[in-house]
Amino acid sequence: MRWRDRDGVEPAAIAALVPLEGKRVLDVGCGTGRLTSFAAARAASLYAFDPDPESIAEAQTTLPRDLRGRVRFAVHAAEALDVPRRRFDIALCGWSL
Repeated sequence: MRWRDRDGVEPAAIAALVPLEGKRVLDVGCGTGRLTSFAAARAASLYAFDPDPESIAEAQTTLPRDLRGRVRFAVHAAEALDVPRRRFDIALCGWSL
């Protein structure tokens, strides 16, 4: 396993820039959930997607049980994003583009 951002610099920077509390968050290319748990602990709701089904399975497994009701996971690429009549306050896209 490779460790990235062991010190939590990225979530701290996000928290300093924009409050996630009570927001509807889009997690683009969530991968294994690196930012998903951080955002779900603060956001009202979170839509997290990634094109890799194995990454989504890991993200679902590692998400704390008490946060699972806030997160909807999906497997698809960014080009296939289709959430009609759904709006998000904030989009997170870490290392996906």
